[in-house]
Amino acid sequence: MQIHSSTRRSPVRSRAQLSPSVVRRSRVRAVLSAAVLTVVAVGVALGPSVLPADTIQARKQGLKALGSAFKVIRDELKSSAPDAGKIKAAGAGIAKAGKAIDAWFPAGTGPEAGVKTDAKAEIWSDAAGFATAREAFVREAAKSAQVFANGADTSAWSGAATALGQTCKGCHDKYRVKRD
Repeated sequence: MQIHSSTRRSPVRSRAQLSPSVVRRSRVRAVLSAAVLTVVAVGVALGPSVLPADTIQARKQGLKALGSAFKVIRDELKSSAPDAGKIKAAGAGIAKAGKAIDAWFPAGTGPEAGVKTDAKAEIWSDAAGFATAREAFVREAAKSAQVFANGADTSAWSGAATALGQTCKGCHDKYRVKRD
């Protein structure tokens, strides 16, 4: 299995002159950059005077960005030639989002806020359980980011992605409204 590195620089060209893989890498970088900016914006926006609706919207954006980064990893691992640069960047974005998650679930931003949210009331009624699940995700995100950043072992990447996905599932199964 061949592994590409996305660290090569090429002269500036028009979009029509770029290969599909270069365009795809550019899009991935844009998504990951947006994810990181969203995480930072969410952290800044979640001050004490923010309305519950604003907090819920920021949380949704942060979680969508996190999901997009995880999708990059899954898609690359399905590829016959995973791009190490994409996987590394996505893993770093997930780890950074993991550090921000703590601020995404303040009291008063659950279903009682009257705003559509997939967050179950159990996040706050079982705060200790949610904290344990959240901390497991944060630890695994940091650990996985190290695996994604070091080397090009697709087997190790797959193992890290599976372990990370299990910690996502740990929250989703108990603390997120099931989607139809």
